[in-house]
Amino acid sequence: MLVAAAMAGVSVLPAAAQAQAAAQAARQRFNLPAQPLIDGLKAFGRQTQQQVLFDDALVQSLRAAAVSGNLTAQEALARMLTGTGLTAVSTQPGSFTLQRMPTTPQSMTLETVTVTADALQDGRTEDTGSYTQRGPSATATGLALTLRQTPQSVSVMTRQRMDDFKLQTLTDVMEQTPGVTVDRQGDGNNFMVRGDNVNLQIDGLRQMASGWYANTQMLYTMDDMAEIDRIEVLKGSSGLTNGDGKYGATVNMIRKRPTQEFRASVGAGVGSWDNYRADVDVGGPLNGSGSLRGRLVAAASDGHDFRDNVKRSNQTLYGTLDLDLSRDTLLNIGFVHRHREYYGAGSTSMIQAYAANGDFLGLQPRSFNIGAPWSGYEQDTDTLFASLEHRFDNGWTAKLRASTEKTKMPYGETGSWFTASPQVVDLSRAEDHANRNRSIAADLRGPFELLGRSHALMLGADTARTSSDTYSANKRFTNLGLDYSDGGSAIVRPDDIVNYPVDNHSYFSSRRSSVYGAVRLDVADPVKVIGGARITNYEQYDLTPYAYSNYDFKKNNVVTPYLGLVVDVHEQVSLYGSYASIFKPQSALDASGKTLDPEEGQTYEIGAKGEFVDKRLNASLAYFWMKTDNVADATGETMPDGTPIYRSVSGVSKRGYELELSGELAPGWQAQGSYVLNSTSLSNSNYLPRNQLKLGSTYRMGGTLSGLTIGAATRWQSKTSAGPLLQPAFWVLDLMARYQVNQKLSVNLNIRNALDKSYFAGMRDFGRVQYTWGAPRSVTASVRYDF
Repeated sequence: MLVAAAMAGVSVLPAAAQAQAAAQAARQRFNLPAQPLIDGLKAFGRQTQQQVLFDDALVQSLRAAAVSGNLTAQEALARMLTGTGLTAVSTQPGSFTLQRMPTTPQSMTLETVTVTADALQDGRTEDTGSYTQRGPSATATGLALTLRQTPQSVSVMTRQRMDDFKLQTLTDVMEQTPGVTVDRQGDGNNFMVRGDNVNLQIDGLRQMASGWYANTQMLYTMDDMAEIDRIEVLKGSSGLTNGDGKYGATVNMIRKRPTQEFRASVGAGVGSWDNYRADVDVGGPLNGSGSLRGRLVAAASDGHDFRDNVKRSNQTLYGTLDLDLSRDTLLNIGFVHRHREYYGAGSTSMIQAYAANGDFLGLQPRSFNIGAPWSGYEQDTDTLFASLEHRFDNGWTAKLRASTEKTKMPYGETGSWFTASPQVVDLSRAEDHANRNRSIAADLRGPFELLGRSHALMLGADTARTSSDTYSANKRFTNLGLDYSDGGSAIVRPDDIVNYPVDNHSYFSSRRSSVYGAVRLDVADPVKVIGGARITNYEQYDLTPYAYSNYDFKKNNVVTPYLGLVVDVHEQVSLYGSYASIFKPQSALDASGKTLDPEEGQTYEIGAKGEFVDKRLNASLAYFWMKTDNVADATGETMPDGTPIYRSVSGVSKRGYELELSGELAPGWQAQGSYVLNSTSLSNSNYLPRNQLKLGSTYRMGGTLSGLTIGAATRWQSKTSAGPLLQPAFWVLDLMARYQVNQKLSVNLNIRNALDKSYFAGMRDFGRVQYTWGAPRSVTASVRYDF
């Protein structure tokens, strides 16, 4: 049956043909959201008074891409159909007919990058083959804006980028993410951006942990990324979407979603140090109409490390369902289960290079590990999440999201060197550790008309709670007569460790409730103003056996405003500027034992962004600066119990430049490159590089080498230091090759640190200078089969 999209009763009269032809060629303002295709066609017909004819079965279950800008009717309709596999043919003035696009010859399948409708509507990156994100991101403002329309720096690590270079854990991904420094502190991994730590999110909801046995740096940074579609990294303060927390960046991990068509793949790999990994990914419709769709992802890895005694294994199981309750209402539910075992653990202690008196102790080999072979833990994390989304006829969308996560570690033991000079060994055990994250958020967003122009508004509210609870026992031994050069192997597990009284109680609780809003005003065709604010109530409590981290903090009605400006100087290039505020509770103590006041300040950013080659290539240049008060600055002195003493510094400035390019440079050539310069007025940040360059690229060969893809990723950073310990500037080079045996089977070879560069991955001066080695060369071979 043929159906007209203009349901208001538009008919084609011969006398009106000339007027309809003129209307078809005239430009008008469009602001149509992503929505079911049949609804988008109706809206298009009502606005343009153009008739669109199609077979009802042709558009079933398809979705329309968002359309905005001053366009002709034909241009607007073409954008709406992007990724649907359909094209619109003008059969007569005022009328279009939808047809299927010609099928691509099979011989060309491997040479074509697929761009699905989902990629343009919600930013999905899997199956696009791209190193950039073409669709919208809401990480910065809560509004669905493309990277060029967002007035802050946003870097995206796509599924293809992760797959090409076998970036399997969050730490692996962050090592190659533009502007991020991975600062390794023993088993912990700190992600540093613009001189500060980062916030973590999953699908836009906060993820954090505290405690001496499983803090954020250890609990999440080793997670497998098998269920993740992409990782969006918002640089700078995220006061509008977070309210509090770190102002370096927000790392938002976006999960894979069910697919409208069946897909399945299996993979397996083997690598250096007896590392093995296998994964399976299955998705598609679960009923005849396609209204119920599912996705199941499982991954398991097992192996050792370049450090002695380390043995680890990870299992991840992810499942999610999409259910169309109606044509306009979507329910998504899902779960994630993670199991981790880690032995040879040394916690966040590092290798000592200098004694407190300044004596150099020499450097240990890269395989050196301060952790004993028996030192370790097992833990399980279970997450449940759900969202309910309804799309109204007027283009507005209401969405409710909720998530609950619990990590349990029933028992763990630690035996590790604390210092070599004097000889100090720490032994501990922990029981009944539990970390919980609970979040719920609701928002309403959509377009509205004002003064003859179309704008966008978002209003919302959320609440989140994090708690960590641990009981532990700790003993410190000195002068045991052990040889430090033997590392953790010299530490024998005492038989009575199970009897150590667990009388040290660590408890952390954080509550946050907010209301927020943002508006995007279309002031003029080239000028967009984005403004918003979040009002938040905080309550935070921390009790540990270590006095310097105890605090009880509460503050209500904290306002974190946001303002941005985007000016389109060309249809592909924009200039932008933004302002965001900083509010960061802290736990550092001054010499009197008083907790420092929250760190507060402002961040500013100006720059230019461009999107080229039909949005397949994104480029950005940014200059940022921050001014903050109440910054904790280590004095180098300690209290009698060893607690570090900090001072509060006001007027601290940080500034720098960022240059980034990501996407398709030419057919078959994907690249992501960045250069970052950071500077700060603080004197204790020399362990972070001032300059950083990252580049990752792959090229798909043709001709007689058709099916072969080769690539390289390199990271360079300028010199760093901790006290007298110096790390000169260095390069690390990774290589990859993939051969597509046929349409379904591919084999891969990856080499990390191909030149086997020795370097420090982290350094600290806590009165005793310590360091952590970076990983030496490793090789991984893998195979993947797509059904």
